[in-house]
Amino acid sequence: MNAELVILAISLVLIVVGVLLWQKGNHLLATGKKAKAIIFKNNYNAGVGRGGGTYYPVVRFLTDKQEWITQELSVGYNPAIEEGTELEVIYDPHDPTTVEINSSFQLEVLPRLLFVLGVCGLVFGFLELLEITQFIAD
Repeated sequence: MNAELVILAISLVLIVVGVLLWQKGNHLLATGKKAKAIIFKNNYNAGVGRGGGTYYPVVRFLTDKQEWITQELSVGYNPAIEEGTELEVIYDPHDPTTVEINSSFQLEVLPRLLFVLGVCGLVFGFLELLEITQFIAD
């Protein structure tokens, strides 16, 4: 019974994260402005576990109002993206610190994938909890 509850909890987290990222991506795609940016530096986060840490790029770009913005991205990478690398970002013109790399995978595919995985996990967890399937041994 504990494994089923863990699956249900993880699935709910995936659904919530997927929905939040989906909303943010839709908002940026609908109202955002594109800009050329450079990787100014990478902030290292050691994280948890043995897998090593994650590097969060800090980008610098010029808004359409000619304001320089330097902002850490919400998605990290390992290995780090090389400093000085140019890329296209999309930002919220009302809050230019809300910025992401302009990537269809990151803004559209990943949020939907997380949501679908969460829904599948939720269905599987409930089927296991109700003992309709018997994949998890007690």
